[in-house]
Amino acid sequence: MDTTWVRTSRQSAGMRGLSRALSLGVAMALAAAMVVTSGCGYHLRGVTEVDPSFERVYVSGLSSSDPVYRTLAAEIDKSEAVLVDDRRDATARLVVEGNSVEQRASVVDPSADVRQYELLHELRYHIELPDGSRTPSRQISQARNYNYDPTGVLASSSNEGQIRRELGELVGQLLFYRLLAPIDPDTLIAPDDGR
Repeated sequence: MDTTWVRTSRQSAGMRGLSRALSLGVAMALAAAMVVTSGCGYHLRGVTEVDPSFERVYVSGLSSSDPVYRTLAAEIDKSEAVLVDDRRDATARLVVEGNSVEQRASVVDPSADVRQYELLHELRYHIELPDGSRTPSRQISQARNYNYDPTGVLASSSNEGQIRRELGELVGQLLFYRLLAPIDPDTLIAPDDGR
């Protein structure tokens, strides 16, 4: 009988046994980790819980093609909330008072040529509840700088368009995160209050 073949077979059997032992050890470690993390309150990311006031949200003041609206709608879709088309069906109405992007020069060279611009995205909003009360107006603002190359105007305008979209998406996410917080009843403005 060939002793090389016997030795190789025994080594293979030993490696298979070691592989099984390692797999079993990893499985046991994962099971233990799941037990420990479930006991401490940690949950895997899933559906986002929102305040009950925001179960059915109606949005006014934003175009459905706006990056802020599209991002907000996508985030709401992943949560326990629903975006409604009729304000009478809403548990809260998100009223966007203003949504603007301002471009301003941030770096100018000695020959007075602009080398860098800043885009500032500002959004003002308040929330109205079915009883007519509302939150005070709040603001979200984000800014980004980008380089401007007068010889590559097309590239610069493409860069600006991309930054505008990214700012809109970021503001939409921040707006959604604001909806996750419960409304403080002490800050609500009554329907007959002129503030």
